[in-house]
Amino acid sequence: MLQRIGVPLAAIHPARTPSPAEVIHLPTSTREQIRSVHGLKIPAERTITKCKRQLAVTHATETATFANGAYLTDPIRFVTGLCLQSSMLAVGGDAGDQLTKLGVTYVQGQQQKFAALMVYRGSDKYDDLDTLQQEELTPFAGDSQQYRSIFDVLQRIIDVMHAFLNGDWPFINTVLGLKNASATHPCPICCISSSNLLGSAQYRKPRHSHSRNSNHDRLLTIDSARIVPTPLHLFLGISNRIILDVFSELVGKELVEQSLQQVKTIHSAGCGGMSDIFQLNGPEIRKWIKKDCSNTLRAAAEKGNSLTIEQKATHSILSRWLQSLHDHLLHKREWEAKEIEDWRAAVDDIQQHWHGETHQTPFPKLHMLRHSLEFAERYRFLGRASEAQIESYHHQYKKLFNEQHLNMAHDEPERLRRCLADATLRAVQPILI
Repeated sequence: MLQRIGVPLAAIHPARTPSPAEVIHLPTSTREQIRSVHGLKIPAERTITKCKRQLAVTHATETATFANGAYLTDPIRFVTGLCLQSSMLAVGGDAGDQLTKLGVTYVQGQQQKFAALMVYRGSDKYDDLDTLQQEELTPFAGDSQQYRSIFDVLQRIIDVMHAFLNGDWPFINTVLGLKNASATHPCPICCISSSNLLGSAQYRKPRHSHSRNSNHDRLLTIDSARIVPTPLHLFLGISNRIILDVFSELVGKELVEQSLQQVKTIHSAGCGGMSDIFQLNGPEIRKWIKKDCSNTLRAAAEKGNSLTIEQKATHSILSRWLQSLHDHLLHKREWEAKEIEDWRAAVDDIQQHWHGETHQTPFPKLHMLRHSLEFAERYRFLGRASEAQIESYHHQYKKLFNEQHLNMAHDEPERLRRCLADATLRAVQPILI
């Protein structure tokens, strides 16, 4: 047969057995299912365990527990190895499903990713974050041994690796020792007054006391120009106001609710956050835009002859704003000069005509649009450093927590550690194979 098809015997090779690194991200139960299929060969569990122990040494993936959470024992070495080739690095955190994750956002290939350095049961409010500074709570090892707390580690990443700071607005203000977004000076980047949100102000310096929280120490210090201006939450917050509030006022809440049925997702029990209940999430807003629901809504309103010429003009302007927010805030590409000028025009348009078209007073996220323009102009990227991947990490971790490690429900710190260990191995896997 080989002679007939012209293939030499030396060209026939047995099926390759994957390396431990190629299957290390799979749950043990999945690997056992693969082994039950005759003809499929993967390394034995003993070999997988040996590989995990080697990675703890070579890639600093070792994890440990504390009273209400888990952490990487040598986060400095882990981040150094993982993010060596990353074109961008940001430290940040967020609370989701009553678990807070602190870690780094980085770029691997063309993908934005987040790797947690610590996970704990609690919120991302100051009282819970401050407890992480307790002496000997998280004794680090190796290159991180000299650092007392996770915030010392994150500060070192900021100072030495020139990392940005990302997260949602409350998290950023909290770690910088500032009051929240309803304060007199709400912005973490500049000293703008809440009475002049569409104006401009000097960037914050460590000496500035505008809306400093006298009861909270600063947990991190960073140059204001290196704070990522929350692009995901700008997209979500402003888009939801336009769709749910302004369109409802313009054409009627009933017509808006009918249009929402085309985009609203039915979430599985326990999946999705509070924003999914009260607002549209990112995929739903994208679906609204791609399905051209704004024009569908307008057509439905025009059937009843309920739109004046002025209302039609307002509808066109609002639809244009939605498209601009979608096109500019979250894309991961390098910004070209034309894109920056287009975004400058869009920001000017939204800020100058917001009150006239929506009859709503300016709110802090409208002010932050200006910083998003400045950030993109300064660094030539924006969405690449966004907090979006931190939000996505919540789902990944929840799946590990509720499915793969449910058998450790009696020991939550160990359950959190195992989830963190699995997520960490998934993070390093691409650089192993």
